[in-house]
This record gives sequence, structure tokens and C-alpha cells, in this order.
Amino acid sequence: MSVERVHRYIDAHREDALATLKDLVRQPSISAQGTGVKECAASLADLLRRSGIASEILPTATQPVVYGEITRGPDAYTLLCYGHYDVQPPEPLELWQTPPFEPTVRDGRLYGRGTGDNKGQLLTHVLAARAWLEAGGGPPINLKFVFEGEEESGSPSLAGFVREQRARLAADLVYISDGGLHPSGAPTILLGNRGILGITLVAQGADRDNHSGNKGGVAPNPVWMLVHLLSTMVDPTGRVLIEGFYDAVRPIGPVEERLLATMDFNPAAFAATMGLPTLPIDGPTYWKRIMLEPYFNIQGIASGYVGPGSKTIIPSRAECRIDVRLVVDQKTQDIFEKVKRHVARVDPRVKVAAREFGTMEASRTAPDHPAVGVVARAIKAWRKADPYVELAGGGSLPNAVWPAVLGVDHIGVPYANADENNHSPNENLSLDRFYDGIHVSAQVFQALAEAAETGELPRRHRAVEGQA
Repeated sequence: MSVERVHRYIDAHREDALATLKDLVRQPSISAQGTGVKECAASLADLLRRSGIASEILPTATQPVVYGEITRGPDAYTLLCYGHYDVQPPEPLELWQTPPFEPTVRDGRLYGRGTGDNKGQLLTHVLAARAWLEAGGGPPINLKFVFEGEEESGSPSLAGFVREQRARLAADLVYISDGGLHPSGAPTILLGNRGILGITLVAQGADRDNHSGNKGGVAPNPVWMLVHLLSTMVDPTGRVLIEGFYDAVRPIGPVEERLLATMDFNPAAFAATMGLPTLPIDGPTYWKRIMLEPYFNIQGIASGYVGPGSKTIIPSRAECRIDVRLVVDQKTQDIFEKVKRHVARVDPRVKVAAREFGTMEASRTAPDHPAVGVVARAIKAWRKADPYVELAGGGSLPNAVWPAVLGVDHIGVPYANADENNHSPNENLSLDRFYDGIHVSAQVFQALAEAAETGELPRRHRAVEGQA
């Protein structure tokens, strides 16, 4: 086995890799709308088979999981690669420079919905495995692939799927490539993610809109109900005022402080990824807020009339949608109950509901996990740079299922450019980052095999003959 031959193969087959990604992006797979998801699963399963990877489409209560595996042997280290083939809705379509499902190369980037989130990134693992099969005598470890079709809708069936398939999915480590690199372009290791709790607040006034002159001061205004309620939930600095909200938040310890001190921060560069001129905060504050602190976000408020001209009404109904980003040890159900108690105390007229498909738990792997150093060496071997180790990403992924249900730790290594515009119009993936991702995955497979052979990596799973 020669990882150098594998790297040469990857470089020699760049055009094939790009064509494969384009084919995958062309197939819509919008889980929120139920558009093209099953068709994309079929295309992805066929892609795995054509790459030499045994694959199946496994049903869930909602959208199917595409599963694949390559078996090295019962004594080999087993890595499970997770990704999602569903994508966000592409709207607003008028803001796309080229159609979202017609992948187009411009200035060294591939534009299209799902290029970075997550089709391009999950594909790097598949193409790395194919390179090992074609040029290296097969991957030096057992590989399993779990690609779900509803991560963008909250992964409602993933935990149940993992529970049902626990024996089949047994592994030593879960590896995820999702999200973007450090804004400088430096490689990154991501040890966890914030959780998310979706909440809807509904204030009802009269059973119809009322004239704001004739009924003003008499008819209740549900918008003001929400405004006053929300002001009791979060103060002007962003601190959440709900009783007990921070009870489970872990204190920042010395290990975390040391890692925070290594994190680069350029306010102009980071702000540019958000469409802002700069950020008026320092580096430690930025990283603590993103990685180690929860956040209470108002997504939007809908009520009344904001169309052309004037319509002087007291609205009859107002709705506010909230997402609460939670950190490890905070539990969505606990926070939801605390929100309900707060609302009942401040304004019991407002109804509170948790949103379907709007919940994921937070998760975090310990920074001293032995696989972290192994993966870091593999990244440096190819990228020639030490990766930043981020304790947690600001976004939410369903990674809590791996330790909680499968009993396996997870490590994330994002491959996309920081300005990939995921969830936005003109989503894109740098071709250099795409090809680098294939190389890094191939190198990680080799590094894990070597570390398992020397005993540096503990084995949690021992495969049975004929099953990775």
C-alpha cells in the first residue's frame, strides 16, 4: 500500500471528480420540500457502487439513508464517515447568478446548491476510498458511510436509524466533513457543535384585525405582547434572562483557555464572511461566543401589514420564531420547559410550542482524545500546516447521536471555504478545497491505520468476519 500512489491517482483524476460532483449537484434533494430526495439517494447509492463500495438504500420513517462499506478485515480500525445529501431550499432564486441546480465553475469555484453543504464534502470521502481501491490496494482501514437525507430538516429519523442499525454501524470513530475552514484558509479540526431548539411564540388578540384609531387603546395588540415578552427574555448585551438557562453550561477550564489562545482572529476577515465591514470584538470573545456559549436568536416576527401604502390596523395575531443554540450539557427539553415557565409567568396569553424538526442536542469530543492528534498529523502531512482545533462549531449537526446512541466519539474536519455561502444564494465550493479534501481524507485513512497498528488509538469495535 502506498499513500503516495493514492495521492497521484487523485491528482490524475481531478476532472472525473469534478464531473461526479456536478452530477450529484444537478439532482435536487430539498428535504424541507420533499423534492428529489429519494431520487438523489438512488443516484448517490449508484455512485458508491460505481466507486467499488458496497451500498444500500436503507429506509427510515422519513427520508432514506444511503449506506456503504468497505471491509479491510476484522482486526482493522473502523471509521464511519457521516454526511448528508439533502440541501436547503434555494430561494430566493432571483439572487442566484446561475441556476442553483445547474452547477457552474467560475473563478475556481463550483456554484450550486449543495456544493459545499454537503454533497461536495461527503463526496471527498467516497473519492478518497475510490482512490485507495484503484491505486493503493484498498483502504488500510474498514470504512462505513452513512449519508442521510434530512439533516437540513433537523435529522428527525437519524437517532432511531442508528439505534436500529447499531450492530451494523459499529465503529471506532465517526468522521464528519461539514462547514467551512478557518477564514484564513487554514485547516480546522472541529470537536463538536452547538445544539438547537426551535420555538414558536404565538400571541393572539382579537379574532380579527381592528381599526387602530377606533379601537386603539382598547383592543389588545399581540405585537406589543411579544415585544414586551421578548424584552424579558434577553437583555441588550445578549445575556438570556430566563431562570436556570445557564445552569448546565460548563465553566471554561484551562484546556479550553489554552486552545482559545491559539485561535487566530482577524476582525475584518471574519466580518467579510458575514457581509460586514468589521467586528467590534476581540478574538477570545468571538471564539467563546461561537464555541462555548449559548445564543437565543429571533429568526423573525410575522404580523400585521407592511405592504405598499398604509393599513392602520391593530393586528389580531403575531408569531415569533426563535432558535436557541445550546452548548454541551444543556438539554433541549430542559431549556424548553424553562422557556415555557418563563412565558407563563410573564404573559400567559402567549402560546409556546417546540417546532417539529427543530431540535438537535449539543455534543463535544474531548480535546485530548487520541484521535485528535492522529488526524492533526494527517492534515499537516498534506496541507503542510497545523490545523486549528475548535472546541465546537457554532452551527448544529446531529452529532450527539454518535456518543449517545452508538457509543462512539466524533471528529469533524471541514473542507469547504469559509465563504461557501451555505444556506444562501450562490452557494459555492472552492475547487482547490474540494481536491484538498479528497487528499486529506486519503491521508487520514492511512494515519488512522498506522496509529491503530502501533496501539496509539484504542479499539472500541472489533469487526466480525464479513462485516466492517
